[in-house]
Amino acid sequence: MANDTDTNSTKTAPANDRAASASNKVYVGSLPYDWTAENLEEIFKPFGRLTSATVVADQLTRRSKGFGFVEFESPDDAKKAIAELNGHSIEGRSILVREARPHTERSSGGDKGGNGSRAPRERQAILLDNAESTDTTGRSYGNRRGWW
Repeated sequence: MANDTDTNSTKTAPANDRAASASNKVYVGSLPYDWTAENLEEIFKPFGRLTSATVVADQLTRRSKGFGFVEFESPDDAKKAIAELNGHSIEGRSILVREARPHTERSSGGDKGGNGSRAPRERQAILLDNAESTDTTGRSYGNRRGWW
């Protein structure tokens, strides 16, 4: 029975660590697309010691997606940076700085945008004779019905 208690406490400790580190992590949005992690570090260093700074980039083009994350050693430093830099203008862009939220997995298919509840489209009957789209010699006039 003592082993069960030890196992449970071991499982809950990492969850608490993740919750604590989440409050240290800051989301930075609306960044200029030419920015790198070094630019983020320069902006956020005055607010406290940084653990990490990353700018999220597209995997194929390696171009910045315009947002990133900064992680502080102290949650107080993170709160101070959020209060000071949220709405701050950088290179003509007003950046968004807020506490980072945990990543949630999105579904990879199925009902996108609520389209699953919509009734299926009615199909039009397709006429097999080409009387409307050919002349008397059988040459095609093209697409008269607007279908391609």
